[in-house]
Amino acid sequence: MDTGPILERELAVRGGIGFIGKNTCLLHPKMGSYVFLGEIILDYELPFDEPDKQSTCGKCTRCLTSCPTNALIVPHTLDSRLCISYLTIEHKKNIPLKLRPLMRNRIFGCDICQEVCPYNKRFAIPSDEPAFQAELDKMAPSLLDLITLDDSAFRKRFKNSPIKRTKRRGFLRNVCIALGNWGDKKALPILQSALHDKEPLIRHHAQWAIQKIRDGF
Repeated sequence: MDTGPILERELAVRGGIGFIGKNTCLLHPKMGSYVFLGEIILDYELPFDEPDKQSTCGKCTRCLTSCPTNALIVPHTLDSRLCISYLTIEHKKNIPLKLRPLMRNRIFGCDICQEVCPYNKRFAIPSDEPAFQAELDKMAPSLLDLITLDDSAFRKRFKNSPIKRTKRRGFLRNVCIALGNWGDKKALPILQSALHDKEPLIRHHAQWAIQKIRDGF
């Protein structure tokens, strides 16, 4: 049972599993960063591995230069207030105006800093675990369908999904921003309807999206 936060990455480094990359993720030198970390707390001392002191990112800065919001302000330092994963999942209020265009069409999380990492490009292997297999309607859903979800439809569609962490208001806030960045005028009627949503957060971002589409790029 969870009783409090644990610094998994730091413990993993001390245990010889990998090293902290410039994108602040734990990198296994032969698997990359697409790994899960788990802990078992014991009152018994076990043999342990020495930290990996050889593997590094070298001169590579792809994660820093690829981040749309420049959240990786310097190597190994992430400003979470700028991170798209934080903004779309954990942030509960209005998204800052200057960051909205930079979010593009990302409505739940962002992995650009991992996608461009050479360790992942070279060593990452797709899992054969059925629970991890991508489903097209979840991987690339229609924004025009998502913006029409009411409370009941949202709960039904995302039952047992981590997307429920954002709640409907946060998720549709993100969808409004993506529609605004898309810029297609066929989204205007649905966004106009969203102006009457019960949630102020959704109404505010729908208005922004409408104005952005009307103003063009």
